[in-house]
Amino acid sequence: YFEPRLIKVGLAEGVSEDDLDLAADEATTGLDEVERTRIEKSVAVINAVYGAPARLAGLAEEIVEHWENRSAEMRKFIECPGKALIVGATREICANLYEEIVKLRPGWHDEAVDKGAIKVVYSGSAQDTGLVAKHVRRDAQIKAIQQRLRDPDGELQLVIVKDMMLTGFDAPPLHTLYLDRPLKGALLMQTLARVNRTFRGKPDGLLVAFAPLAENLNKALAEYTETDRAQHPIGKDIDEAVALTTSLIGKLDELCAGYDWASKLAGGPKAWVQAAVGLCNYLRSPTTPGNQVPEGEETLAHRFRTLANQLARAWALCSGHQSLEHLRGKARFYEEVRVWMGKFDAEARRAEGMPVPEEVQRTLAALLASSTGSGEIVDIYEAAGLPRPSLSELGPDFQAKAESASNPHLAIEALRALLTEESGRATRQNLVRQRAFSARITELMRKYTNQQLTSAEVIAELIEMAREVAAEGNRGEHFTPPLSGDELAFFDAVATNESAVELQGEDVLAQIARELVAVMRRDVKTDWTVRDDVRAKLRSSIKRLLVKHKYPPDKQPEAIRLVIEQMEAMAPRYVAPR
Repeated sequence: YFEPRLIKVGLAEGVSEDDLDLAADEATTGLDEVERTRIEKSVAVINAVYGAPARLAGLAEEIVEHWENRSAEMRKFIECPGKALIVGATREICANLYEEIVKLRPGWHDEAVDKGAIKVVYSGSAQDTGLVAKHVRRDAQIKAIQQRLRDPDGELQLVIVKDMMLTGFDAPPLHTLYLDRPLKGALLMQTLARVNRTFRGKPDGLLVAFAPLAENLNKALAEYTETDRAQHPIGKDIDEAVALTTSLIGKLDELCAGYDWASKLAGGPKAWVQAAVGLCNYLRSPTTPGNQVPEGEETLAHRFRTLANQLARAWALCSGHQSLEHLRGKARFYEEVRVWMGKFDAEARRAEGMPVPEEVQRTLAALLASSTGSGEIVDIYEAAGLPRPSLSELGPDFQAKAESASNPHLAIEALRALLTEESGRATRQNLVRQRAFSARITELMRKYTNQQLTSAEVIAELIEMAREVAAEGNRGEHFTPPLSGDELAFFDAVATNESAVELQGEDVLAQIARELVAVMRRDVKTDWTVRDDVRAKLRSSIKRLLVKHKYPPDKQPEAIRLVIEQMEAMAPRYVAPR
């Protein structure tokens, strides 16, 4: 994207636009003395015009303000501020611009090459003097700065250059280019390519032009073939992103009209977050109009995610545009809701045993960083209006609090997350029980989503299931003698068949479980899972054991399959001590 931010300059008498363009190129190699003198004269004029102290002071203010806003927005996508290049017309301008920027942000300066948030890179010689000489570096030092620019998590964020690093240099975290010289043709296009490299969830790169560039950009783009322009869309006007942002906020306003979030913002940062999670509750609840739709259609929550994600990317490009100032509050609020929706989506995916996508992980990392720094809430239970409980605390009092929570749907999601986490911990060595709890939770949430259960009913069911999970650790004690955790896991594997339990009774199945643990200790070897002969021997041992105890023949194949699966889960603990 292309954002023109021209800073007005006045041309000195006798100096034309062509003189300025030629001077900016500083292409002196091979020129005779007359031409060299002419160019050096116009370079001096460039320094006096583009490098006028008042202009550079204003340019520094614009860059600092724009960068702080842009880098904060980009953090949501790439988990770091990212990097930017600032391209100046002459070395003198680069050196003086550095001084103006560090006046505004002294903490960005450091004399050491391996420290500081901003550096200057250009070629030079021992004959250079003054501020220009301050930034003339050896090749090894320049390479060190280039390497720092490639490090996404390093301190360096801004590098001011004249012509070095504009071609043939790649740093994927680069996403913004500040141009204060009128580049042309192939050099302009190659320079733009510096910010279009793929990196994490980086959206479009941004070119911010402080020098006249629109005509040169159009000419350079015209040299691309139609196919190139389609495959490498470069140079879109920032006004397109502004128009898209305005449209997206209007659509989100319409989508969220059923929840009056604006009336809940008074009361500081915490009220702001509470309004955001309140809107999340509205968007996610099965009872909200628009969330019960025919298969294949998008729910209200899904439509919000789509629009909010598009808004986040558009806003990262044009958030500094003055015409959007009146929409800044809304954009910030919808971003807050987007992040919280991502947090609840991640909890739901974990509860269902699904991986959390990288872009969601980056969103959550940004939430954690910003919320921890500001002291805002980051806990799903607090968002739901509940204290974070332990399983032993899930009694009638907690149930009453959950049913009357300010955000009942989020209370259900929080309870589901707690139950999933605790049941996974309690049954981590017991595949049958682990799968049984997971299936029950999934079915319960399916019924709730389909409005077959009210929020009060599903809360009661979740709390009752939580009591079962809390008692899981003591379940083996009612056998004589008591079953260990591993023995109980094998008991569950052979007791999944109800007819086997009825025919043989729990005591016989418990004895099978004890003997299965003995088989594990005797026969499991380090490489047994990949050795067919060892697996065959284990299967034979298991079958003989089931036959010995008169386990129903037609149920033996399924029992053997479950026992082998359970052995595979336990095997690392049995092999390790050997």
